[in-house]
Amino acid sequence: MIGSELKAPRAGMSDWERRIDDYGRLALRVRTAEMLGLPARVCGMRNCRRKRSCGFAFIATRLPVCSTMLTEEQRKAHDELLDFAGRVYEAAHSGHFGNLYRLLLQNPPEYHRSVIEIVRHALPPRRRLDAIRRIEAQRLVGTI
Repeated sequence: MIGSELKAPRAGMSDWERRIDDYGRLALRVRTAEMLGLPARVCGMRNCRRKRSCGFAFIATRLPVCSTMLTEEQRKAHDELLDFAGRVYEAAHSGHFGNLYRLLLQNPPEYHRSVIEIVRHALPPRRRLDAIRRIEAQRLVGTI
């Protein structure tokens, strides 16, 4: 029973979610919710609203509590940003910086700053983000 319950959430996961660890998935979901301001706006947990950061997540699904309180339209926007952030996280975590550049060039530039911030705060401690820093510098100069 317990084994099947743990495998059930994996069935609906995207490719990047299957390839990264639990820490990465939870950190990405929490940081994405915080980037969208969900803890302060829709979360039912008082501590999350006060701190404006996610403090509670469901253990089985690794979803922040506030992300379950979204409307269908809000859920779609949240999932789109989370998917983009997850693919960038996977490329940055694995060290495939060519994939990282391709991902950022394929997607709209209005997402870049928020996704870079989500990924930077979701990566494990002491993880170097030289490629992301180079991308930001190129964007400031105007070459991207």
